[in-house]
Order: sequence, then C-alpha cells, then structure tokens
Amino acid sequence: MEGRCLCEHIHFSVSDDAVTVVNCHCNLCRKMNGSAFSTYVVVNESEFELVSGALKTVQVSEHASKHFCEQCGTPVYNKNPNLTGLTIVYLGALDSAAQLTPVMNIYCESQLHWTSDLASLKHFQQNVVKGQ
Repeated sequence: MEGRCLCEHIHFSVSDDAVTVVNCHCNLCRKMNGSAFSTYVVVNESEFELVSGALKTVQVSEHASKHFCEQCGTPVYNKNPNLTGLTIVYLGALDSAAQLTPVMNIYCESQLHWTSDLASLKHFQQNVVKGQ
C-alpha cells in the first residue's frame, strides 16, 4: 500500500498485511485530530517505509507521538510506546483508503453518542453547504 500527504511532499509505503483497522474514539485522538473519531491502519513497524519527504513529530502525551507532513500538516502515523513494534497509520493518508474497512471501534467509553447513527444521516454526492 502506498500513501501520500495532501501536498505530496511525503510518500510512504506499508505492507499489505495490516494487523488491523480500527476506529479510535478516545478523547486524545478526538482532540489531536479535531474529529469525532480517528480511523487507523495498524501495521508492524518494520512494514512502514518513509520513501520521501520529512515528517515533523510532536509528543502529544506520554503515550502518543504524532508524525505529520511539515509542509501541509497531513497526519501520517502515530506511535505509542505501549504498542511496541507497531505503527498506527492514518487511514486517510493511504491511497487505497477506500479498499480498507475498520473491524472494530475502540475506547468506546468516550465515543460521541451520535457517531453510531452516521449511516442514517442524509447523503449527498456533492457539497450542499452554501458558499462552498
């Protein structure tokens, strides 16, 4: 699997053998990513290769560091010292994101109640917000 940041400064590859794909609902992920939850592809550390570009790293807690493009800010992966040997890749940074499906939700004690009803919301193929 290949991945890139928004500005294409970063290019990386990971093996097709993901350990798992998860939706994380913890408060830390929600805050550091500005989203209701984050979807990650967990891979063995040895299967992640930064092909080109430079990443910036921020230690967001004692258990998490976030690695992202220093130019456009696209998050690429997280590391957690408690998950030795694993790299937590952001699903959205992968070119093949549409081919992967989460298999579980984690940290559900902090899950926003409305996220379980996402499939029941109205669906539009284009942006319907005025001025966009």
